[in-house]
Amino acid sequence: MELFWRAAAAVLITVILSLCLERYEKAAAVMLTLFTVSLVAILAVSYLEPVMTFAKKLCTVGQLDENMLEILLKAVGIGLIGEISSLVCSDSGHAVLGKVLQILCTAVILWLSLPLFEQTLELLQEVLEGL
Repeated sequence: MELFWRAAAAVLITVILSLCLERYEKAAAVMLTLFTVSLVAILAVSYLEPVMTFAKKLCTVGQLDENMLEILLKAVGIGLIGEISSLVCSDSGHAVLGKVLQILCTAVILWLSLPLFEQTLELLQEVLEGL
């Protein structure tokens, strides 16, 4: 948890430094921001590693198909990329493009999730037939 607080502080410091640098050297401010974003992204991935290990263990114990885990991870990835891209669009003055991108991401996630919905429906039908 300590790394989280350090990363949050680094982001805030980067914002302040970037605002100061922007007046004199815009390229340096952008590079500083990209550097910080990269470090925070690496940290975020390190936090997701134990989650992946648990999800794989859950698939093994529950005898679930690994494809289902893959679908869930793709959906999460699409959602995160869509959110970040939408924020970038909004910050650059193109909020409408950001919103339409979010709609596209939602549609893709729903399309991607169809096999999960189909398996859920099959399971529900089996349970109802057993009653």
